[in-house]
Amino acid sequence: MSALADRDIRFGDNTIAMAPNVVRQLGATRVLVVCGKNSFTASGAEAIVPELENVAQVRRWNDFRANTDAADLIVGLRIVEEFQPDAILAVGGGSAMDMAKLLCGYRGVTDKKLLEDAIRAGGTVSRTNTALILAPTTSGSGAEATHFGVVYIGADKYSIGGPTILPDVVLLDPSLTLSGSDYQRATSGVDALAQAIEALWAVDATDESHAFALQALPLLAGSLEAYVKSPSAKAARDMALGSYLAGRAIDIAKTTAAHALSYGITKTYGLSHGHAVAVTLGSFIEQHAEASASRLQDAVDPMAHRQAMDEVLAALGAANAAEAKESWAELLQRIGLDASLTNAGARRTEDRHKLANSVNLDRLGNNPVKFTLDELAELLIDLP
Repeated sequence: MSALADRDIRFGDNTIAMAPNVVRQLGATRVLVVCGKNSFTASGAEAIVPELENVAQVRRWNDFRANTDAADLIVGLRIVEEFQPDAILAVGGGSAMDMAKLLCGYRGVTDKKLLEDAIRAGGTVSRTNTALILAPTTSGSGAEATHFGVVYIGADKYSIGGPTILPDVVLLDPSLTLSGSDYQRATSGVDALAQAIEALWAVDATDESHAFALQALPLLAGSLEAYVKSPSAKAARDMALGSYLAGRAIDIAKTTAAHALSYGITKTYGLSHGHAVAVTLGSFIEQHAEASASRLQDAVDPMAHRQAMDEVLAALGAANAAEAKESWAELLQRIGLDASLTNAGARRTEDRHKLANSVNLDRLGNNPVKFTLDELAELLIDLP
């Protein structure tokens, strides 16, 4: 499994049981466990606690919101200052893993204003003397594979990055991902699939990100429906590995327009992140597949874009752009995701314009096809 060879990835069912030994190997004696409110118990991960307490002093923290917020982050940073962990173990979805990364990156900052100023200023974060272990309980965010974390200040989203907030060890345990609801599996899984697709067409894509995305795409597209409707150990393994590979791809290529729009949809209408990405992605697939060379960003090679779109269409079993959009809509229906922006709450034309105007322009610049804000609004207006 060469894709896992360059990092310390422990992959397989019940890999979470390795956590106490990993802590011992890292020489840690004080461990802060950052976990989901329900998933830590429901997934079975809580079973590691007695053995973990045999090798280290353990404190558990789960009192934070689903979308990582600076108000929660400052609480966590003060806990870190008080407890002084030498390792942070995150067991949960993307929010828990992002929170753990940010606790490492901003360790030592305990003043709310200083923290918010640092987040707004951006720049690369670093950490010292804090081991980071990530164990995802969902297959979708890819946070265990990326060098950045997401944090909100109010309604404003910031992506904070730095190579030093990559985990020291990842415990990639497919069995942890089976306890979530059908909706959780659908929305996280479709996010991973979207990441693999966007990584293929992104302006910043490289040969390396293409390789990761092309490994991820058949695993995710081939297993997502089964993983949602009747999850088996094989489907869970394919989705866990596919999600990690998509994360590796997006870590290099970065996300594009569907993700850029998703944050406004989530914040305004409450759709979970993956669901919000999925609502618009079918239309972007269609428009990208039909785009003439004149609509492409200057840095995009038309031949490379055509090849990327051929790969996306093939993964969806589609012969052309219209079929691909229809195939995407049918997939969402089969896994129980409502693709209607109207049903989500964006009922008026002005609602769609507001969403377009909320877009992250950096991510929009990474989209291979040029869109003005008015063109984005028209795309949104055309959605059901």
